[in-house]
Formats: sequence, C-alpha cells, structure tokens
Amino acid sequence: MVYLKERNIWTLVLVVIVGILIGSYLGALIGLIPSQNNVVKTFFTYNFISFGLGFPHPLYLDLSAFKFQIGFQMKFNLFSVIGLFVSLYFFRWFK
Repeated sequence: MVYLKERNIWTLVLVVIVGILIGSYLGALIGLIPSQNNVVKTFFTYNFISFGLGFPHPLYLDLSAFKFQIGFQMKFNLFSVIGLFVSLYFFRWFK
C-alpha cells in the first residue's frame, strides 16, 4: 500500500474532480430519462448542495467600455457524491 505522503497531492485533486464530474454527468443522464417526476428520479437528480461565487446571480462589473460577468457555481447530487467516493476508492489502489 502506498501512503499519501508518497503521492502527489495534485493527482488526488484531479482524481476527486474527475470522480465528481463523472457522477454529476451520470445524474444529468438519469434526469434526461423521459418519465414523470417520480420519487426515485428526483432522489438521484436533486441538487442538494448548490453554492458558488455570485450564486444564484453572477456578479456584474460594468465599466462602460467593458462589461464583466464573474461567478461560478457548484451543484452536487447523489451521483456526484457516489463518484467522489468511487474515485477515492480507486485512488487508494493507484500507484
């Protein structure tokens, strides 16, 4: 078993982000299934954590000649959390 001190922390960050993204896309795919909003579909696709800079409305900076829209948003559903744990499990065995 390889300990975390022997691994690169950026590899861990990349694996976690990829796991969250894959899980989030799986949740979005489940949301595209044509059916009525039933309990199971809502359970898996509901964004239970939503936060970000300028959430829910982005920050605007109007300098007359330039206009900037600043903000980012993060949403987590059940599949993104499952993707996080699966990616951490695979990272445990990655050398």
